Amino acid sequence: MQSLIQIVNKLQDVFAVVGEQQITVDLPQIVVVGTQSSGKSSVLESIVGKSFLPRGTGIVTRAPLVIQMIKYTEETRKSMLMSNNIKDTENIKEWAEFLHKPNLYYVDFDLVRKEIEDKTNSLAGTNKGISFNSIVLKIHTNRYDLTFVDLPGITKVAVGDQPEDIDEQIQKLIISYVKQSNSIILAVVTANTDPSTSESLQIAKKMDPDGIRTIAVVTKLDLIDEGTLQDTNDLLCGRKIPVKLGIIGVVNRSQKDIVENKSMDAALSAETEFLKNNYPDIHKKHGNEALVHTLQTVLITHIKKVFPQLRVELEEMKRKLEKQRLPLCKPDEQISFLVGLLKDISRCYEDTMNGNQDDVPIDETFGGGSIAKLFQHQYLKRINAIDPLQDLSDENIANILSNTSGTYQCTFVNEKGLQKILRRQLNNLIQPSLDCAELVCDEMLNVLNSIDVKLLDTLRRYPKLYEDVRKVFEKLLEEDVNNIKEFIASYIESYQECINTANPDFILEILTSNDTIQEEILAAVNIKKHESNYKPELVLTPTGMPIFPLPDRMAQTDRLKTVRSHMLKQLLSGLNNQDVPMESSEQIKLHKYLSYCYFEYIRKIVRDFVPKRIVHKMVNSFLKNLDKRLNKEIFQAYLKENKIAEVFVEDESIINDRNNVEIKLDAVGKALKTMVDIRNC
Repeated sequence: MQSLIQIVNKLQDVFAVVGEQQITVDLPQIVVVGTQSSGKSSVLESIVGKSFLPRGTGIVTRAPLVIQMIKYTEETRKSMLMSNNIKDTENIKEWAEFLHKPNLYYVDFDLVRKEIEDKTNSLAGTNKGISFNSIVLKIHTNRYDLTFVDLPGITKVAVGDQPEDIDEQIQKLIISYVKQSNSIILAVVTANTDPSTSESLQIAKKMDPDGIRTIAVVTKLDLIDEGTLQDTNDLLCGRKIPVKLGIIGVVNRSQKDIVENKSMDAALSAETEFLKNNYPDIHKKHGNEALVHTLQTVLITHIKKVFPQLRVELEEMKRKLEKQRLPLCKPDEQISFLVGLLKDISRCYEDTMNGNQDDVPIDETFGGGSIAKLFQHQYLKRINAIDPLQDLSDENIANILSNTSGTYQCTFVNEKGLQKILRRQLNNLIQPSLDCAELVCDEMLNVLNSIDVKLLDTLRRYPKLYEDVRKVFEKLLEEDVNNIKEFIASYIESYQECINTANPDFILEILTSNDTIQEEILAAVNIKKHESNYKPELVLTPTGMPIFPLPDRMAQTDRLKTVRSHMLKQLLSGLNNQDVPMESSEQIKLHKYLSYCYFEYIRKIVRDFVPKRIVHKMVNSFLKNLDKRLNKEIFQAYLKENKIAEVFVEDESIINDRNNVEIKLDAVGKALKTMVDIRNC
């Protein structure tokens, strides 16, 4: 039965090598909790039978100390003596070794104390801080098998050069151990203080409210007043502390005993005598020997109880680690791996752009959707916000008309002046359209970061390959964006250079413009007088309101549109040769509103054309050529230059990640192998 404890010791060794911060396993173990002045160290030394723990003021234990008591065989003892050239006549009955110093044995326990201090300083520094990394100490003894974890003593006030939050650090460390469901809490309390104020019991109650995995150890029984013996008796009998695994009182060596180097055997004899004299009815249930027996029984029972679930947890951990290691493994065949990876990148990118990805996020817009959103929410918003008459005052129009007329009088429409005005205003459509192409280019490069996470992680494992893939993306996108920008600028410039005011769509734009603009244009050319022939005589109601049949009204509206359209065609094609004098202000209004309507006409064309052209000649062209370019500029180039191996030089962090996973897997594998022995116990 006791070999169960040695098997758990092996599990502790395995995971201590890996490190508590890297892998957390809920091992069945006894964790010792107490304040700095509770006598915790004396309890542990009495159990071990040796004085070996560092002593002093303030925090002495600053890292978890895993103490494994291993009952040796005579064969083991002789082997140790022989390997260290120690004569058997030296009567050595105990020796120690540290996990961090394998094959180095200590027979002098003063040296054990010094090594604990040195290793603590190495882990936690010399400024009285603490460390979560544990120190594993194996003590080979002829007594019994037992294992427990000594944690830093609880404190409330920082002393000397201790960190200000030392109390929080210690609480966090203690909680990390006692919260584990497989931990047995050994709460050390003093007999000469009120147990309701005990820090160790408060922590135990918080983490184990039912007290089903808590043992209380009451120290300093010899320091209480005689008048409080009955209260202490009630405490030892469990009437004050609600714990299920037992309450055990002990009497340890005093400071005077330690100074005088009183032996452990003498201390145990004195303890037995004290308990018989003061607690005759219950003395057999208390003392260090009773404590050891209780701890062994509880620990062994607990190990057998939690073994099945612990094995399940370790097997699940192994599966997760193997899954985690899979994408970190090195490819067996580099050439085929590279070809497949580049094709997968191209395919996945195209799927992301076309909305065919398997995992579609619900909290953001990405891929092709982000580009469509860019058109709708950025480009159209910006281009629709442009004022057709931006930075164009009546004085500007007058100057343009005057400067383009020369010494001659112009007709109603100064075609050269109108062209100058429109060229100037339509220029405002170019930059937003070019910027749109740049935004799409940037977004398409960002989409590379939205492809399948596993695929992207695989690519990022190899910094050179990742960099070269991005270069291909950037180069291909730059080619496409430069071509599309050149075409868009040329497209808008063609409308600047070739003004067609007789275009039916432009006429329709005027007819559908607001009433003010229509009236101003019509007034400028006096079209109103031509409409009089189409106004029927009205029949009035008794109240003076005109009435005529609905079909007549509709016909009348159509006739008016026809007349207006005919006159506008005459006006805008330069056929209107009426000698009616026109005030310059009327001419300015005419050109202003014609410019306004023509700008709106061209704006509709441009805002419809630009997104379509970008998708057709930039997005689709990029997707069509991506696979070929990746193959040509990466795979073929590497193959030609015989640099395939250079591509697979991994980032240092990836190497570290793989090594860490393999270390953890090795630890879990060893733990599962060790647990096979438990089933045979």
